[in-house]
Amino acid sequence: MKFFKYKNNKSIIHDNHGFTIIEVIVATTIISVTVFALVITAQKGVELSTRALKQSQANVLLEEGAEAVKSIRDNNWTTISNLSLDTDYYLYFDNTNNIWTLNTSNTPPSGFIPAYPIDSIFNRKVVVSSVYRDTSDDISSSGTIDSKTKKVTVSVSWVDSKGSITKDLVFYIADIFN
Repeated sequence: MKFFKYKNNKSIIHDNHGFTIIEVIVATTIISVTVFALVITAQKGVELSTRALKQSQANVLLEEGAEAVKSIRDNNWTTISNLSLDTDYYLYFDNTNNIWTLNTSNTPPSGFIPAYPIDSIFNRKVVVSSVYRDTSDDISSSGTIDSKTKKVTVSVSWVDSKGSITKDLVFYIADIFN
């Protein structure tokens, strides 16, 4: 479209054809790259948020497992001392008697439930090991077995987009009531 503009009594002709095709392509490219970057950033944010949630849940399960083992110890030390060493045990809560129990099966016994809906997401296990004391009565990797102290490892594992993840909580318990 041509139009005339008068300036100082002189006519000036301007051509105004709008955007060229190159300007449209450049603008579209800039908008596309910006939208793509925003989508990728949002996706990464959701992934990191989900990972942080799973790690927080795993930490709760670890602490709950430690407290459950201490509760079993408090109810009866022989329950802990009679466990097979270095064997995977699973924690269940007995609704009838309101007590924690350890079982070698990862399927809840009748009347027992896992304390957290972990079946489809998390796997929690407890392993009890011997504790050795050296000549100074300090815990060591060898020496005399201390029958009144056990090493407990609570492990929680789950599958993430990066693969299988396992978190462990290792602590010692002792027969404090005898």
